[in-house]
Amino acid sequence: MNPSALAQSAPLLPSLDPGGTVKLGGSDMELQKMLIDERMRCENHKTNYQTLKAEHTRLQDEFTRGQVDLKRLLSDKQTVQEKLQLLLAELRGEMLDKTRELEELRLQVLTPQRLELLRAQVQQELEGPVRERFNKLEEETEKYRSEYNKLRYDYTFLKSEFDHQREESARILEEKKIRFDAEVEELMAQYQGTDPSRDGKRVESLLREKAQLHLRLKGLEAEVAELRAQRDNSGQQAENVQRIQVRQFAESQAAAKSLEAERQSLRLQLERLGSELQLSHEQNTQLTGRLHKAEREVNTLTSQMEGMRHSHKLEVANVKLECARSRGEVERERDTLQGQMEGSLSLDIHTVSDYFVEVVYIDRVCVHRRLVAP
Repeated sequence: MNPSALAQSAPLLPSLDPGGTVKLGGSDMELQKMLIDERMRCENHKTNYQTLKAEHTRLQDEFTRGQVDLKRLLSDKQTVQEKLQLLLAELRGEMLDKTRELEELRLQVLTPQRLELLRAQVQQELEGPVRERFNKLEEETEKYRSEYNKLRYDYTFLKSEFDHQREESARILEEKKIRFDAEVEELMAQYQGTDPSRDGKRVESLLREKAQLHLRLKGLEAEVAELRAQRDNSGQQAENVQRIQVRQFAESQAAAKSLEAERQSLRLQLERLGSELQLSHEQNTQLTGRLHKAEREVNTLTSQMEGMRHSHKLEVANVKLECARSRGEVERERDTLQGQMEGSLSLDIHTVSDYFVEVVYIDRVCVHRRLVAP
């Protein structure tokens, strides 16, 4: 019997109220007590039914909340999976960036072979033009030195020849002067020891000789002037040669100073290259350290990614197990409570139905007794 039948039977029970106008006997009192007891039991069953209904509603609400929690857990699991996927993609991107940076660092790292090759190449590029220019300057210096030695030899030869010719001319002039003086003295002696007629002839002869000697003297003077001009020309040539030699010597000294400056510049450049080489070696060491650090970071990120992947799998498995366990517990609890509620409800309905039938029968008996009473 359903609850609507109980609601329909409720108006029949107030007719059995002990405060009614019909007077009953001892059996009626017992029936009244039985009715009161049955009413109390009905109230108890009704209360139990309401309690079971409220419990059923509570269990339905808990089941609904369990479904909502399950959906929330599933959405949280989906969100966690998406976050983990994003984190995994980010870690993979970082690992790719670290890998590319690692490859770039490996390409930037100078090996000893590449360092030696670079050093040899730089040394060859720097020393080649300088050595060529130095050899050219050496050849020019040797050429100027040979020309200077040749000019100095020519100057010495010309000077010695000029000195010899000057001494020879002075000696010849001195001899001619001595001889001329001797001839003059001889002529004077002859003139004093001879007669005038012969002296006239002798004078004429002497005049002719004098004219000849005068002409010869002019020739010698011209020769001396020519020798003096040659001497001056030789001196001027010697001065020119000396100036050329001085200029060439100054040029040689300037070239030597230039070579010394270039040598100093090359030395400074070699020192700078040495410092740059030391700096590149230090940078190579730093890059090697950064390379090892990047490799360690890549290994750490890989291990972290593997650990997070493993923990994600464990967490997903735990969430699945927890969801399955929660669902099983909720379903079992729901089935148990539903079975208990249905069993208790069916039992209460059956009992109430039996009591209702009995109450109806008693009510009919009471009515029949009232009708047959005198």
